[in-house]
Amino acid sequence: MVLFQAVKRALLLLMCFLVCSMLTGTTSLTSSFEPQRSIPVFASAQAGFTIMTFNIHHGEGLDGKVNLEQISDLIRQQNADVIALQEVDRYRLRSGFVDQAKELAERLHMYVSFAPSLTYSVGQYGNALLSRYPIQGSTYFLLPGAQERRSLLLADILIGAQPIRIAATHLGLSNEDRRAQLSKIAEIVSTTEGPLVLAGDFNEVHTEVDPFWRPDSSVQLSQIPFQSLLTSTFIDGKKIDYLFANIKNIDPAWTVQTISSDHFPVMAFIPLRSWVRV
Repeated sequence: MVLFQAVKRALLLLMCFLVCSMLTGTTSLTSSFEPQRSIPVFASAQAGFTIMTFNIHHGEGLDGKVNLEQISDLIRQQNADVIALQEVDRYRLRSGFVDQAKELAERLHMYVSFAPSLTYSVGQYGNALLSRYPIQGSTYFLLPGAQERRSLLLADILIGAQPIRIAATHLGLSNEDRRAQLSKIAEIVSTTEGPLVLAGDFNEVHTEVDPFWRPDSSVQLSQIPFQSLLTSTFIDGKKIDYLFANIKNIDPAWTVQTISSDHFPVMAFIPLRSWVRV
């Protein structure tokens, strides 16, 4: 009997600890926060880094099943150094109450930051960043729009001695919302002085994406072109996911065919050895 009571007490304490941990993780995020960290893969300074932007559709593949292992395997196989993720769940019922960004970071041994676009009574949904390299700091901004709330995640990572700013976003579905959100993003990143890469799902076909060019801005972002004009990033054949940078001499971006989401990852190698502002 004494042993039974001791085991029962231990189980109750464990359950209380787990529930408190989840609630604390859900409610403690602010617009400026320290990134959660897992054990990083060794990453030394190099001539540049490979970036991926990937709308993971809360981990749901074309088979209708949520499978984070499939997502992490793809990222590992592609050897991406920095990954901007969209449609990421955090403690939501439909994805098994998992902190998806943290789970992927642990699987890949990477640093991670998460920016909620929507906060529910239980769980959150938004953008995330994974990185082999240390994340020096991160913040996020809620973007304007009349429809579903969108956000912009900003993170500063350190590659060797070179700080890099990564901006990750997922724009709205209406033209009006996207115009307002693009303008706000251009304003937010306009004071960036060093290398900057903007990655995300812009929900716009190629010909409609506005260049991030403002005469009063210190940052002039240019879209990284694709290897083929026929490239699609969404299962319906459209091209709506992009990478922008203020860095010259970037080779064309490429996509990775996959059934792990309704989007295809977009990737590019960002050279840093001879960084020159666009």
